[in-house]
Amino acid sequence: MRKVIALKESDFFELSRDFLNKDVSIRFQAKGWSMRPYIQDGDIVTVSPLDDTSVKRGDVVFYSTVENKVIVHRVIKKYKRDSETAFLIKGDATFGSPESINVQNVLGKVMEIERNGRKRRLDSGLYQMLNLFLAATSSFNHWIYPIGSQVKKIGRKILGGLLEELQSPKLYRVLAKKVVKKNIHYQIASPEDAVSLYRLYNPDKLPGIESRIHVFVEQLVSPAQSDYWIIAKRENKVLGGANLSEFPEGDDPYTGWWISGMKVDWRYRGLGIGKILLKMAEEVAAREKASEIKLLVFKDARPANNLYRKMGFRPVSIPELDKQLEEEAKKTLRRRIILAKDIKSE
Repeated sequence: MRKVIALKESDFFELSRDFLNKDVSIRFQAKGWSMRPYIQDGDIVTVSPLDDTSVKRGDVVFYSTVENKVIVHRVIKKYKRDSETAFLIKGDATFGSPESINVQNVLGKVMEIERNGRKRRLDSGLYQMLNLFLAATSSFNHWIYPIGSQVKKIGRKILGGLLEELQSPKLYRVLAKKVVKKNIHYQIASPEDAVSLYRLYNPDKLPGIESRIHVFVEQLVSPAQSDYWIIAKRENKVLGGANLSEFPEGDDPYTGWWISGMKVDWRYRGLGIGKILLKMAEEVAAREKASEIKLLVFKDARPANNLYRKMGFRPVSIPELDKQLEEEAKKTLRRRIILAKDIKSE
């Protein structure tokens, strides 16, 4: 069984430099978004020591900064500076100017990327051509990425609609459950799930300084006694989630236990994930001595309403909240309703 060791950044720099100087390759889990989609947060990266083959344009290198931080970025240009070799380095998903570094700062070269158990060798002919292409187009990514994001968003919407049509037939659901369902497990989210959980709710955004990913991280690292994220996972990917929270008395109009943020990745709908998430939420609330749980749902969301009604939820009225929902409906042209279910505490 492989053991995962968390290191301080300064220790990681010293240790990785020592191994690479001794001609030993290193493997570590990538963190961050600057090389997306080529390298994703959570990928396993293999860095090999530099050999007689010099670093070329397009290569992805492992280098150190003046603050002794280590970064994985792409070589955009190789040139001479004061008779010494230097490089312009830039992350594929960064929009700023490239960074200039000396050859002495390059500790190694990324040779392999592993994602979900699949390995990609970057020294193959296909990836060498891709590397050159990404280096050549780097200066245009300030508009390539926004356009690509919109194309991806539109494509996702179209595919989602098509898949919704396919997911309704009974044959699809039977086959999907046999192939996929057995590999899905359910749990209360841990800090390691923060990034994947963020992706579920924000598939078209990259976490940044002002993004809501810090909300997930803070909740999962130091969860309140009455605040839970319940998730469905396949391997390291979060497929569905729901938040269960208790609002204290006096926090009108939201008091008691509420389920919010109920969502299942559109590619995995029709497998009963939502039903199991609801059951788990009920079990957790029961352990917390709750007598009732409530949620909000759009009145015209027929599949969601059908699921909640089958699970025993009923329409209820909270006058103060009803007024807020009426005002919301005037602005958005969609009405949300309140559903509740009695549960037996353990």
